[in-house]
This record gives sequence, C-alpha cells and structure tokens, in this order.
Amino acid sequence: MDPLKPADPTDLGGIALRGRLGRGGMGIVYYGVTLDGEPVAVKMIRADLFEVSEARGRFDREGLAIGMVQGPRVANLVTTSPPDEAPPWFAVEYVRGLTVTEYVTEYGPLSADLAAALGIGLTEALTVIHQAGILHRDLKPSNILLGKDGPKVIDFGLAALTAAPGELTRTAETIGTPVCMAPEQVNSAKDLTTAADVYSLGAVLVFALTAHYPYQRPTVPAMLYAIADAATPPNLAGVPEVLVGPVTAMLAHAPAARPSLSEVTEAMAGVLAASGQATLFGSADRLRRLAEATYRERPTDPPPPDPPRARRPRLPENPSVPSVLVQRVADQLRRDYGRDAPF
Repeated sequence: MDPLKPADPTDLGGIALRGRLGRGGMGIVYYGVTLDGEPVAVKMIRADLFEVSEARGRFDREGLAIGMVQGPRVANLVTTSPPDEAPPWFAVEYVRGLTVTEYVTEYGPLSADLAAALGIGLTEALTVIHQAGILHRDLKPSNILLGKDGPKVIDFGLAALTAAPGELTRTAETIGTPVCMAPEQVNSAKDLTTAADVYSLGAVLVFALTAHYPYQRPTVPAMLYAIADAATPPNLAGVPEVLVGPVTAMLAHAPAARPSLSEVTEAMAGVLAASGQATLFGSADRLRRLAEATYRERPTDPPPPDPPRARRPRLPENPSVPSVLVQRVADQLRRDYGRDAPF
C-alpha cells in the first residue's frame, strides 16, 4: 500500500481512505475502512475518464457485475457511490493474500493436488458468475487472490452480460489478456460464451503448475496468431501427467469441445482421488488445505483496522435484490442497448 497523494480523497461515503492499493487503466484503487470497521478496496474511476462514455460504460458495467455476483469465491460488493456522485466509485471486501502470479513467482509452481483444489475453487467462482448471466472475460493469475479462506476472483473490469445483444465497445475489438485469451476471443469480443472463461481457467492452471502460459511469444501479435491457429498446440511442458488430460480439454480450440464447469470440477476431484485425498477432504477442506499452503501476507499490507466508528446497514447478500448501483446501471444499459434487457 502506498500513501495517499495530496489530490486523493480521504473519505468516500463514510469510508476512511488510508492509502493507495494500485492504479489501473480505468481507475484508482484505495484501501479504506468502513464505519463499522470493515476493510475494503475502493475503486474510483479516473477523473480524466469520467466523461469518456466507453470508459464510463466499462466502469459501470464492472460495478453492475460485482453487484450481481455474490459468493465465497469472489470479492463481494460492500457499498457504492450515490447515483448523483461524481466521479463514481464502489467498494468491495478487501482480501489479504498474494495473487497466483505473485505466489508462483516467489514460491514456485503448485503441486498437482493443490492446483486441482485451486481449479475446484475457481469453478465455484465461475459458476456463480455465469449463473448471474455474466462472463468474466479476463480470468488470469493476477486476478485471483490466494486468501486466508481460499481463492477469490477479483476485477470484473471486462465482464459482459451474456444476455446483452452487443457490447459497449467496438464489436471487432480484442478484449482480454492475451496469455489467457481463448481463440475465439482473439478475433472478437462479440458472441463469446461461457466456454471462453473455461479456456482461461485452463490457462491459469497451466501457469499455476508450470510458471509459464500455454502460448508465449516475443510479441503480442505473434502470440495472438499462435492462439488463433488451430494447428498450433499449447505448451503443456511441466504439467503433471494426471492433469494433462483435463487441462488439454479446457484448452480445446473449439469452444464446443471444452468441458462444462461441472465436468471440470469432476475432473479436478478425480485428480485429488488419484492422490488419495478424495476420502480425506471434502470440498471445503480441500480449499482450506490450499489456503494453509498458499496464504501469505505482504509486508506492505495495511494494518488491521481500528475499532468500528459506527454500525451501518450492509447491502443485501441476495443479489436478486438490486442495489443502488445495479438499478442505476441497469437503466443505463437498457438505454444503451436500445431495448428491454433481462436485468
């Protein structure tokens, strides 16, 4: 965590901001503490992008996606800015722990059984995301935190509503992170299905197991060409034999050839069975064992928050009850899409 800059706000909606966690292409992420003492990550759109309709659309869509998805394997929405506040922001639970990228870089690849447990946790996350009618479209090691209670998926900046008739961006635009991007996503962000997220899950597992990605090339164009070429197989060097079959299936070039999330879960459970853990660990215990093996705190992590200043109501945990953000952005998206949408 870095100190706040002079131009940074110190309070947003009663959340005391304590420092900066990072800065991305669309927004700045702050560490804050709510009135009831809960640590949160607060994302606020950059002031120079607030009036840019495409950037604002993506930012609002990320907030909408987080508001619609609630579960133990995702960083859940805590609160949002009022409809008339500018620039807008939203706060999600703060998750301590390293990303998969950081862990593998510092401590090395995961064993087959830990990677299988990670796979089960990520299928749980993607299941609730897809059940909400959303595609993540940017699942990658740096968007997965290895928290104290298991893995959590973060950053819905490229999320898309699966029922929407189009995108708020150019339909021919490539959207995503190349090293984890499905072949069909290379050509266009339009008409993607849940299979694109399954492919990204396979790429994440390859990295977690080997510290390299299925396709790596000196330049981005060369990488995208290799991914889109059905005749170029992924590099699975270093993937344990017990996981080669499941990972190969997830990385199938044709979306229809990839397994469903339930089939991925079954395959990962089979890997744990082969290691003798199926009878020893239930799903929660597998994730607990993964957390025990991979949870690390950063030296720069903020200290625990002070005692609560006050109590305030939380957003409803049931995502079917629309929050202020969900209602506001749903209305905006209906106007943008030019038709009634199912949300």
